[in-house]
Amino acid sequence: MTTPAPRPSRARNLGIDLLRVISVAAVVFGHAWAGMPGAEYLQIWRMPLFFFLAGFFFSTSRTLRGELLARSRSLALPYLVWFLLLCLAVLAMIPTPWPFDPMTVPQALFGGAMTNMPFLVFWFISVLFLAALLLRAVLSQPWWVGVAVAVTGFALAQIPGSVMGYTPLGIGLAPACMGFMLAGHWFGRFMRTPRGMNLPAKPWIGLLCLIIGFGAVAGGVRTMNIKYSGFGTFLLSPAVSVLISIGLVLVFSTTINALLGGPRTQQALPRHQSRRGRLIGVVIAELVQTATFVVFAHAIVLYLLLRLFGLENPPLRTLAALVICWSLGMAVNRTPLALPLNGLPRSALRRPSADLTGPDQDGSGQADAGAAGSGPTGAGEPHAGRTSTGQAGAGETGAGETGGKIASKT
Repeated sequence: MTTPAPRPSRARNLGIDLLRVISVAAVVFGHAWAGMPGAEYLQIWRMPLFFFLAGFFFSTSRTLRGELLARSRSLALPYLVWFLLLCLAVLAMIPTPWPFDPMTVPQALFGGAMTNMPFLVFWFISVLFLAALLLRAVLSQPWWVGVAVAVTGFALAQIPGSVMGYTPLGIGLAPACMGFMLAGHWFGRFMRTPRGMNLPAKPWIGLLCLIIGFGAVAGGVRTMNIKYSGFGTFLLSPAVSVLISIGLVLVFSTTINALLGGPRTQQALPRHQSRRGRLIGVVIAELVQTATFVVFAHAIVLYLLLRLFGLENPPLRTLAALVICWSLGMAVNRTPLALPLNGLPRSALRRPSADLTGPDQDGSGQADAGAAGSGPTGAGEPHAGRTSTGQAGAGETGAGETGGKIASKT
C-alpha cells in the first residue's frame, strides 16, 4: 500500500485572520468602554461575528462524539482552568479596597447572564460549546431542521425578562446562537464552491452588505445584547448581523488581504507570497493563536489596570490590555500551558503555512473563537493553525454589559 503524498500547504488569507484579531480586540474595547457612543453599531455584529466565523470554519467530517471531544479540549478545559484561576483572583482582592461582590463566584458557577467581572466571557464559552454540539446534530438532518431550531431559539429569546439568558450556563441561548453558526457554515460552503470562489466583485458586494446592514441600524433596527437574550427586532436584527458578517468576510478576504500582501488565490503557496506578506502573516498568526487566552484574561486585566493604575481612558486601557494579553498569550503558547490556558496543544500551533480560508484536508475547521475565534473568532480546534475561541471566535461579549462584560461575546 502506498502512502499518499502530503498536500502542499497553502498560504493563509491574511485578511480573514486579521478580521479574527479585530473581532477579539472589539470585545476588549467594548468592555473597556461600556456605554460608548455609537455602541449599537458595534454590538450588532461583534457577538454574532464570533458565531458566524465559528460556523464558517466548522468541520464537516466529525461525528457528534468527535465534536464533543474536540470542544471539551478546546473550550471546556480552558473554561475550568480559568474558572479556578479567577476564583483565586477574587479571593486575592478581598483584603484590597476593590473586592468583588460576594456573589461573584456563585453567579459564575450558574453561568449565563449571571456572570459578572471577572467572569464576563464565561457565558459565551459555554453557549459556544453547546451551540457547536447542536449544530453538529442538525447538520445530519434535512436543512429545514436547522432553520426551525434557530427560529425557535430566536422566538424563545423574545420572552420578557431575559429568561433565556438566565438559564444555567446560558443553555437557553444556544439554539439562537446556533443560527448564526449555521448561517456562517452555509456561507462558508458556498464560498468554497467554484461558483463562490469565482464570484465577481466580491469587495463591492461586501461593501454593499455593510452599507445596507449599518444603514438598517441607523434606520432603527434594534441592536443586540445576546448575553441578556437581547436579539433585537425579531429575525430582522439577526438577519442584519449576518449580512454585516458576510460583508466583513468578503471585504477582508479580498481587499484587506491584498493590502496586507496576502495570497491572491486560494491555491497560492506561501513561497509565492511577498516577503512583506509572509512577515505580516507571521505576526497575525501569532495574535490569532492567542484568541482564547485573550478572551479569558482580558476582563481581569482591564479591572486591574483601572483599580491599580487608575487607567480610565477607554482606548488606552484597551490598548494596554491587548498588549499585555497578547504578550502573555504568545508566551503561554510556547509552554505546556498552551492547552489548559488557550485550548491549543503546542503541536497544534499554526505554522506560517496553513490553509487559506477553508477547512483542512481532513475537513476540520479552525479555531473557535473566533476567537475569536473569538476564538474568540472561529471556533478553536486543536489542529494546525487553529485558535480555540473563535473570532470567535474568536471571541465574545456584548457591549455595555454590567461590569464591563465582553461585548461581542457577552
